[in-house]
Amino acid sequence: MYFDDEQLLRWMKGDSSAVEFIEIVCDVAHKWDDLIDRDKELDDASINKLFFDLLIRLPRNTFYRKNFEHLNSVLMNSISNWQIATEMEREGDDYRTSIAFILRSSYVDLITQASLITGGNKWACAVGKQAREITHSETYSGYLKNLTKESQDRAKRQS
Repeated sequence: MYFDDEQLLRWMKGDSSAVEFIEIVCDVAHKWDDLIDRDKELDDASINKLFFDLLIRLPRNTFYRKNFEHLNSVLMNSISNWQIATEMEREGDDYRTSIAFILRSSYVDLITQASLITGGNKWACAVGKQAREITHSETYSGYLKNLTKESQDRAKRQS
């Protein structure tokens, strides 16, 4: 994951349940992406952990339960944005791909919103800026390079 525990704990103002929520969601998002893109093979242990986290850990997380109405809506939007971004990436033109670069990481909004809950709006804006800079440190050109490789790998698997 892009973020370490110490950083997340600082961003969540010491709320370990909020950190656990972010870690679960980010891990699930990355594994879901791996399954759809088929760019990384997940072993049985990773798949088992993914489903355990989704079905057991996430619904039991106290931060998520306490703030479900707020966070679940952001989570639904993040999923929709990621699906839209994946479709736009596969369409392949420069315009759609440039939109997809940012749109696909909407899960970062969960970090911003969790920090809003734990520290208020000013804090959320500061954390959101840092989280976005870290998330997009790959740069657009690096993203395009990886996207090209994924596309070539997908074409090889289909032939």
